[in-house]
Amino acid sequence: MQKDKTFQEKFMEFVKQSNVYNTYSPMFTIMIGTGLRCGELIGLTWKDINIKEKTVNVDHQLIYKNLGDGCKFHISTPKTESGIRIIPMTQEVAKAFEEQRKINFMLAKDKSIEGDGYSGFVFTAKSGRPLMPNGVNSVLYNIVDAYNKVEVERAKKELRKAELLPKFSAHVMRHTACTRMAECRMDVKVLQYIMGHAHIDVTMEVYNHIGELTRIENEIARLDSMVLNA
Repeated sequence: MQKDKTFQEKFMEFVKQSNVYNTYSPMFTIMIGTGLRCGELIGLTWKDINIKEKTVNVDHQLIYKNLGDGCKFHISTPKTESGIRIIPMTQEVAKAFEEQRKINFMLAKDKSIEGDGYSGFVFTAKSGRPLMPNGVNSVLYNIVDAYNKVEVERAKKELRKAELLPKFSAHVMRHTACTRMAECRMDVKVLQYIMGHAHIDVTMEVYNHIGELTRIENEIARLDSMVLNA
């Protein structure tokens, strides 16, 4: 998904038009627009969201593990200081949060359900409980399966080869976010901050990869120009 932007566009278009999965559209928009880790995403509460200032406060993540007291939700602090950050929202992300609030209201999701002392979670299951980490991946897998089934049937009717979406996870969505920001030539230190990378080497790996592709594309375009002008 991170390699081909058309896959991302097809995925998002399918979600928005789906009667089954369209309620997840704001969440996916936020994932791609912020680059949040899965635990950071499902751990977000409305107290972390400032629509007026257009910021997302990240200072914890939600995990579901057995820490000696049975399998349950636990709040975990970031492993490094770089994980604690305030991410500015784009207009698109701010709109997605507003849409998510409306969805939660329309579905009458219980705001009082707690997870390790935290409540008012932005993204929840139908019961009002926070989303499970593997629940986010399950939704992604189900959507890809649904898309591919429709695409196979459409391709048969149109007598062409089906262009299937690859199976991808929440981690790939985070990598996609990083890639999109790098493609926009965002300052590498800013990108490192937004992604919460402890070491800039991780950010530079994505940044340099995009830079190399851009240089290659520019050189091919230059060769094309030389041939046309010859």
